[in-house]
Amino acid sequence: MRTKYDQNKFAIYKGKIYSAYIKEGFIRLRSYDIKDVEENGFEEYFSTIYSSELKCIKDVSPYDVTEYYEQRFEAKYKGKKVGIMEGDDNEVNIQPDPTDITYEELLKLGFEQVEKGVYEKTLPTSDLTDIHPIKKNLLDYAKQDFDEINKSKK
Repeated sequence: MRTKYDQNKFAIYKGKIYSAYIKEGFIRLRSYDIKDVEENGFEEYFSTIYSSELKCIKDVSPYDVTEYYEQRFEAKYKGKKVGIMEGDDNEVNIQPDPTDITYEELLKLGFEQVEKGVYEKTLPTSDLTDIHPIKKNLLDYAKQDFDEINKSKK
């Protein structure tokens, strides 16, 4: 299940924000709103592999969306820059910015090593300050990919 601070890719289609990803050059929009089937031409999609929830999907050209971007969240934890890996208004899982912290500070702040070189900590969201989204524009890349795929089909 998606949470408020998950990292994800999004597209804006007809003024609405959808979770999205690239599939064979098209941007696949995902919605949990059944109204999108009738109002925006989505198809019902049910997958037991990833989720037991009904989704609606639609493949659109990158030229049909106004934005396509990757979003993640950053914040400060005790003055140190961190990335929020997932979480909600109550609790988050964070990773430190390796350029903003020493090994000794990692240990002092209670981060645990989850794999080689990767440290994480779960804590109350209220322990963070300056929570803000970071958006990376992917639309130009998506258009270029779409154009190359369609050019090779001709």
